[in-house]
Amino acid sequence: MWVALLERYVAGEVASELADEHGVSVEAVRYQARNRGYRKKDRPGAVYRWSQPPPITPAPDPVVARGFAFDPLDLEGSEARALECAARAADEGRLPDFLALTQSARGIRRLGVGGGGSPSTACGGPPLPEGEDWCEPVLRPAQRAPEGDWTTWLFLGGRGAGKTLAGAVWLSDQAEALGAGGRLALIGGSLHDVREVMVEGVSGIAALARWNDPKWGGVRPVFEPSRKRLVFPNGAVAQAFSAEDPEALRGPQFAAAWADEFCAWPRGGRGGRGGPGATLALLRMGLRLGERPRLVVTTTPKPIGALRDLRAEPGLVQTHAATRDNADHLAAGFVEGLERLYGGTRKAAQELEGRVVEQEGSLFTAEMMGRARGVLEGSFDRIVVAIDPTTTAGGNACGIVVAGRVGDRAHVLADRSVAGLGPDGWARRAVRAAEEFGAVALVVEVNQGGEMVRAVLKTAGCSVRIREVRATKGKRIRAEPVAALYEQGRVTHARGLGALEEELMAIGGDEAGWDLDRADALVWALTDLLIDRSGGEGPRIRLLDWPAAPPGLAGG
Repeated sequence: MWVALLERYVAGEVASELADEHGVSVEAVRYQARNRGYRKKDRPGAVYRWSQPPPITPAPDPVVARGFAFDPLDLEGSEARALECAARAADEGRLPDFLALTQSARGIRRLGVGGGGSPSTACGGPPLPEGEDWCEPVLRPAQRAPEGDWTTWLFLGGRGAGKTLAGAVWLSDQAEALGAGGRLALIGGSLHDVREVMVEGVSGIAALARWNDPKWGGVRPVFEPSRKRLVFPNGAVAQAFSAEDPEALRGPQFAAAWADEFCAWPRGGRGGRGGPGATLALLRMGLRLGERPRLVVTTTPKPIGALRDLRAEPGLVQTHAATRDNADHLAAGFVEGLERLYGGTRKAAQELEGRVVEQEGSLFTAEMMGRARGVLEGSFDRIVVAIDPTTTAGGNACGIVVAGRVGDRAHVLADRSVAGLGPDGWARRAVRAAEEFGAVALVVEVNQGGEMVRAVLKTAGCSVRIREVRATKGKRIRAEPVAALYEQGRVTHARGLGALEEELMAIGGDEAGWDLDRADALVWALTDLLIDRSGGEGPRIRLLDWPAAPPGLAGG
């Protein structure tokens, strides 16, 4: 169907009429024409006609848009006015207007070029022979795969530092080397991110100039949404995965993989499972083809435990680039405007310089978390399980943290927090944790659920004391005494508490997008053990094992 349709298209029939006749979109017609080699510029005698009525020629009068006058007859002046307004927006802290104006300036510049500029000039190389319209992009050292026998390459960079281009070039090189039958993986925060950024974005795989090389026949990689895969012209295939569904990574296997914006992946995955570190671990288990499977991770850094653990792995190499390093390929004034908005702040260090920093105002720092990791010797004086409950299966996660006390120190033993379970489910999980670690009490926040919380724990078989606590102060105020314990070095952590540590580092900082159920449970546990030091279990009734009464005597 497509061959016949495209032959009619290059013969001059209107694209919109062909699309209506075959029940497809005009964009689909153009996409298939581009990827099947039916571009009109490559077809002698092709007839050019508008797919829609010809556009109306813009009036010469300037058009005012977002505070600057756009004049189609004075593109250079229009660009200058857009940049002037963008600078003013940056000075006034109007980020949306600044971004829109810099993009407008960039678009005006493209109109001025009119598509007639030499591709080789854009790539930074010498002029190409007439008729050749492709060239490889010139990568900076930070964008090139390091030498040596590494297994994971981590590229940390600011916004717009060229991370996507680096990943796209590397994965395309792997596909070319593997050839037909080569198996690769692409994983982003969502499938939309994979397609719109990693594959079809302006710096994505399909946008690379190499596909214009005559050896590829003008055919670019084709993304097949229904099969969630990218097919390269030589037959290599890259499967697309979303960090929102990490379980989909079970089963497939690959020779190479590219993971983009790792630090922005969902924390917890579908159903509360996973997180960036766990999702990456599943991806690695599928890297088992070929002589030397490799992984590339490109991301703007954030102060999360998963990134810290990744950077500590053996076999990892790292490169770094700041936004300013790529300023020549960004909209004019973009970097300067963002520096006006955020210069000297933690956000500038993270988003522009690509440095790992703590969240501004956070009570708990990565340094605290690092010092806390260790083993606390000796038997525990008291062990509790703290619970930050949820009242519905579809609500937030239920925080369940086990901690013990030795003298004036505490050790966080386990994080059994869970999402997706109703009250009976998390209550049974908490009771099992208490039995496993020998806890003497369950410390339960009762702001939500009240008497229901006690009832479900009793129904789940709780045989230890239930100590009810109620939050009457804000989260930060409740956590401040606990943060002081960490500063004094009086808390240690068991292994495998990355998700809990990430939540702690969000308290008091940028808490948007965080539920902090694990962190809340930890605060209650350490408050009970080291701050309140209630310790006592209240009055007890000791049951004595009396011998059976002699026959004939009435029991008392």
